[in-house]
Amino acid sequence: MAALLGLPLEPESAAAVAEQLAGLLTVAHLVAEFPLPDDVEPAPIFRP
Repeated sequence: MAALLGLPLEPESAAAVAEQLAGLLTVAHLVAEFPLPDDVEPAPIFRP
């Protein structure tokens, strides 16, 4: 994937990058699956 994006990735770093991506995927699943009611605003509305 890094090559497709034109990102340099040293072979010795590939395992650490894969580990970090796996951790990010775990957290992303937690966030995506968190139940929220339909009427909840995701952030406050700024009104000066």
